[in-house]
Amino acid sequence: LDIFPPMNTTNPKFSPSSPVILFAPGLRCYSQDLPGNTIIRAAYGAGFRSIVVNRRGHMPSVKLKAPRWNIFGDVDDLEQAYWFLKDKILGADAAFFLHGISSGTAITVNALGIFDHRRKAYPNKRVPVFVGATTLTPGYDIQQVMEPDRFLWPYNTLMNLAVIDHFVMENEVILRSHDSDAVDDAVTSDTLQEFVNRSVRMAGYKDTEEYYEFMNPVQDLHHITTPTFVLNSVDDPCCAISNLYEKSKYPQHDGLSYSDIIKKSPNTVVSVSHLGSHCPFLDGYFPFVRDPLNNFFMLNSWADQ
Repeated sequence: LDIFPPMNTTNPKFSPSSPVILFAPGLRCYSQDLPGNTIIRAAYGAGFRSIVVNRRGHMPSVKLKAPRWNIFGDVDDLEQAYWFLKDKILGADAAFFLHGISSGTAITVNALGIFDHRRKAYPNKRVPVFVGATTLTPGYDIQQVMEPDRFLWPYNTLMNLAVIDHFVMENEVILRSHDSDAVDDAVTSDTLQEFVNRSVRMAGYKDTEEYYEFMNPVQDLHHITTPTFVLNSVDDPCCAISNLYEKSKYPQHDGLSYSDIIKKSPNTVVSVSHLGSHCPFLDGYFPFVRDPLNNFFMLNSWADQ
């Protein structure tokens, strides 16, 4: 966990009871690049403490201590981080918000669906509660979001090489000690979706069918009751806007598109902009704004606001 500002800050604007945003970073990203870190600075200026929940294997300088990682994150890990923060670090009345960026939206939506459904099914049990959530450029059905016709060239090719190096080669020794065949499968992937499919055993699942049964965030969209804001862009080269309008293959959604499922929800809204690309959403002819951290300039992102 990376916390900013730190709990021992002397800034009178912050206390243990200040509202916090739990961030789920993007693919191969961590606290210094979510991507970028202007959102952290914007949150600081608005009085929110930022806590980045770095997923296993995502920190470039931290080697795996066990042969286990999941490119889309693990809801159990996120829940443990939540209770650790609530019970031992933050003030008892600190409000929690959740924000997922790019591939980090998968664990965000997955967690919201699971937590909100559990809270309804077991009203007397303690369940993580978020005042609100946002997801920036989600891809919806993760079974196909990273196919080359949805996650375009050259980004697909470049990121495929990057994740092979980052997640597998950097931890090759410990991963091979557990499942050398899975390592061989992963390093021969030609696309990002192939890489996900060939690395599911490293996430603790026996095959892709089991992996997507537990990991696909769209399955529980209809269970989300936490107020949630979603932002997509038509010109996103890494998350095709067609993902939003695709009809769900899951029987619980009665053939509705993900767009229509969200429209039926009283708690969720999707905003679709013409421009924004994959995360920047730069605003204005002079796309800079004062940095609340050092009073210099930083990029002005409409998504940050």
